[in-house]
Amino acid sequence: MNLIRKSSLLQNWTVRRLCSSQIPKNMLPEGTNGNYQDENGAVYDKKPFKMHLVADKVFVWCLCGKSHGQPLCDGTHRMVHFKIKQKPIKFKVEKTGDYYLCNCKQTKNRPFCDGTHKTLT
Repeated sequence: MNLIRKSSLLQNWTVRRLCSSQIPKNMLPEGTNGNYQDENGAVYDKKPFKMHLVADKVFVWCLCGKSHGQPLCDGTHRMVHFKIKQKPIKFKVEKTGDYYLCNCKQTKNRPFCDGTHKTLT
């Protein structure tokens, strides 16, 4: 097996393991972060986005799936011609580090990947 193939398999295994293990919690209080929304956004990608996040800094995750700055919101949902219902999710993390953010927009633990992308066809 060549080195590139091994690297790809290791990366895929790491993503699957991390997405299925401990899922972080949004440190912002319920009701202030946008998590009350029932509808999920459009699938942007079927792989999570690894991002280095700083503790106690507020980030805004794109739920609609239309942002050009995925996985974070760039305000695209406000454009009149899109008529998008989903609003972004504000969040912050407890500890500085690398986190996997959901890009399929179907996670049950917004904005963090919970492995739902593995069940999409």
